[in-house]
Amino acid sequence: MQTLFAIALALNVSLPGATYKCRDAQGNWTAQACISAAPLPESDYIRQQRLRQAVYKQRRDVRDRLSMYCFRQDTRGSLYDCVDQQMLAYDIINQLAKQLGPISPNSAKLAGCMAENLDARSQATDYRRTMECYFLR
Repeated sequence: MQTLFAIALALNVSLPGATYKCRDAQGNWTAQACISAAPLPESDYIRQQRLRQAVYKQRRDVRDRLSMYCFRQDTRGSLYDCVDQQMLAYDIINQLAKQLGPISPNSAKLAGCMAENLDARSQATDYRRTMECYFLR
């Protein structure tokens, strides 16, 4: 039994090692391509997820700025109610901005209202007052 193992080991040592080749991103067959993963093409799902994550990050940043603004505005009031109301107004203003487009008299009016209601300390816009400014003027 031991002699069979010795013969099998001797045969394996004398045979040259097998080399594997894989296709890289350019379509060439190389041994290096087996070590590194080829980049996957971006699918529609991955692109949609990447865009969703960017929108969620932007909303989180706005919510953080609004929480500081709401806290300074009314320290005894409900911070969560203030932020939720501001975020609802934020969603309405974003929809309105998409409908108006980048260049129109109404989009200039909305931009003026947003600049007017920007809090310099927290860099947060009071979106409720912005809505009042836009719709009442």
